[in-house]
Amino acid sequence: MIEKQNMPSFGDNASDRSDKRKVRRFGAQHLFSHRPPYDPVFAERVPLLQAFSLALGNYRTRLGLPAGRWAALRSVLRRRAPFMAAECGVFSGSSLLACASIARDQGVDFRFIGLDTFDGLPDLSEIDKQFAPPQASYRHRRLFTETSLEGVCQMLSAHGFSREIQLRKGLFKESIPSLEDVKYHFVNIDCDLYEPHIECLEYFYPRMIPGGIVFFDDYHSVEYPMAREAINVFMRDKPEQLQHLRFGADGPNITKAFFVKY
Repeated sequence: MIEKQNMPSFGDNASDRSDKRKVRRFGAQHLFSHRPPYDPVFAERVPLLQAFSLALGNYRTRLGLPAGRWAALRSVLRRRAPFMAAECGVFSGSSLLACASIARDQGVDFRFIGLDTFDGLPDLSEIDKQFAPPQASYRHRRLFTETSLEGVCQMLSAHGFSREIQLRKGLFKESIPSLEDVKYHFVNIDCDLYEPHIECLEYFYPRMIPGGIVFFDDYHSVEYPMAREAINVFMRDKPEQLQHLRFGADGPNITKAFFVKY
């Protein structure tokens, strides 16, 4: 088990802010504070936090009951209907940890499923090769291998999330069929490639609760244009419209997209 004091900083006290100022470039493996004010270095992650907070707000509204004598009943309903979320593409778990921390701060009973190979990107399909930029490094080598199921489990456990978060290892076509058939309030799809986007959308879209949010990390990605193609293909006959979020100045993969399920 990783000792908590050996983990990267995750908070907003003075030492945390000092540590974050030392980070010169964004890194998806770096932990970041889920509380404002946000460090501009992590601008790419802020839209996710905002979309997740919106999904939590929609969840609270959906469970809302009149005050007073209904307070006890409201408490019972919340215990019976936890906020259900999933992340497709966990990598090092930094985004998963930030979202879970927001839910905990708000006192929400939640469950999170994290799906990943925990072994890097899968092999490129023919359609991925069609859309991948000619100079893309992932054409020639496997990316995002600097993670492991054991390492992410230890990190989440060190922050007190052993009960609320479950991780599933494998390709989505292997791990998704093993999921319990439940409804979801939030899904973060961050899987870069074409077919994984389609697999996740085909599974989660019909299982989204009205008001639930599906967030796309790679819709505006320059490095992974196949993500946008897959999302557009899936959404072309759906009633929902994509919304777009950005924190600070625009840049490659800074603007993110999401939709609210009708």
